[in-house]
Amino acid sequence: MVLCFLDPGKTLRARQAWFKSYMEGRLYKDFESLYAARGDYHSKLRAMMPYLAGLSGNMLKYSNIANDLELNDKLVKSYIEILELMFIVRRVPSYLKNRAKRLAARMPKIHYIDTGLACHLLGLRDEDQLLKSQFYGGLLESLVYMECCKQASWAQEDISMYHFRDKRKHEVDIVIERSNANIIGIEVKASASVKTQDFKGLATLAEFAGKAFETGILFYTGQEILPFKHGALTFYALPIGLFSVEMT
Repeated sequence: MVLCFLDPGKTLRARQAWFKSYMEGRLYKDFESLYAARGDYHSKLRAMMPYLAGLSGNMLKYSNIANDLELNDKLVKSYIEILELMFIVRRVPSYLKNRAKRLAARMPKIHYIDTGLACHLLGLRDEDQLLKSQFYGGLLESLVYMECCKQASWAQEDISMYHFRDKRKHEVDIVIERSNANIIGIEVKASASVKTQDFKGLATLAEFAGKAFETGILFYTGQEILPFKHGALTFYALPIGLFSVEMT
């Protein structure tokens, strides 16, 4: 599975021109109509868009963004809300057993919906740059998350998507909740090898969810399907290449 850099048949210059046209022709104009923006919102968006691309697949803390970009917390949050309405980013709430608290408790994660656009904003022009980049892991997680969302959109049951992080900072990248409230945990690792320690977050989620936990899998860049025992549980490491075949 490779993150999309737009049509590979286009030249680098053509791809850059397309993204520039997209930003100028759609993003800024649509943002203004949705937000009724006043003042110099262009420069704020130009700073925020690559910053959020670098956060893709990570926790979203408005105060950190505001401090780094020298903006107001409330302004940052309102801009991100508009970008979500425009299907540029998506915020993912934390999984809690108490449904009523999910949208209010703890920090959400943020994902760029179009990883090609995220790569463009981060200056990643080819696959080699991406693989060597500090952003590769987060963008790969965003790609897997969005592919799961595509599958959920035509599933025969209602599917909800979350992430998991407990107070000890044990994490699971993606939590899929089925209509019967059972869950599936998914980890994404940008590595060709895995070890038992990589399943610690899934084991913690299984303990937290109890009987609602169905299974846990880890997608990695290797080639083999590997079972991993963790106590009484069995998890599986699956090649991301297998995932991409199922998703296309």
